[in-house]
Amino acid sequence: MPLPRISVITPSLNQGAYLERTIRSVLDQGYPELEYIVVDGGSQDQSVSILERYSEQITRWVSEEDDGQANAINKGFSWATGDVVAYINSDDYYLPGALDRAGTAMRDPTVRWCVGHCRYEHADGALERLFVPTRPSMPRWTMIRETWYVPQASSFWRRDVIDELGGLRDDLHYVFDLEFGLRCALNGITPLPIEHETAVRYLHGEAKSASPASFTNEFIAVQRELEEEWIGAGDRIHDVAFRARRRLARNLGKVL
Repeated sequence: MPLPRISVITPSLNQGAYLERTIRSVLDQGYPELEYIVVDGGSQDQSVSILERYSEQITRWVSEEDDGQANAINKGFSWATGDVVAYINSDDYYLPGALDRAGTAMRDPTVRWCVGHCRYEHADGALERLFVPTRPSMPRWTMIRETWYVPQASSFWRRDVIDELGGLRDDLHYVFDLEFGLRCALNGITPLPIEHETAVRYLHGEAKSASPASFTNEFIAVQRELEEEWIGAGDRIHDVAFRARRRLARNLGKVL
């Protein structure tokens, strides 16, 4: 089968210090069936001049006010024409061969989501962790309570997943990627792991994730919403038993 068309969306706002690296990481893939969309939220830094410089290579870009990062990504999804969609934030970037590996995996029509390994790197190049994703193999209450997650930067979805489940939640600002991944998995759409490093999550002080209190508050609210929706009476019985066994194991560990 031919490689599928991949639509990559980059949301951005005043990220001119990092934006060009992200753009180059997409364009330099050399992927033959690439559609690249950049949705800028009306940046006041050098972002627009960077976008103008690459305007002939970027399929579509805008710089206009939006309602936040999730809204910008959803706007890109609505414009996308690819069989496969992904988004890479304007301070993160792809590693060489990422799109080829995703496209090859998505040749199989039964694969609706694939995800590669993701490097979490600091500004000085130090590696904080290499995130090796796995498919969920636990009951849904554990998935929610223990917060199963795979990295967004190295994720690729078949377009019909977005059509089926809807896009990202516009009302979320910090954990919309986590919520969407859990929503997919809870609805039976789980990722095929790609056994290669495909993306870098860039850790720096200006990133939204550098605000742990805001992230935690929003995460707790989403977790409660998912519990209300997905954890039934039978699950709660198993949940109580599981937590009791875990407490017992911890106590035995202390004794031993």
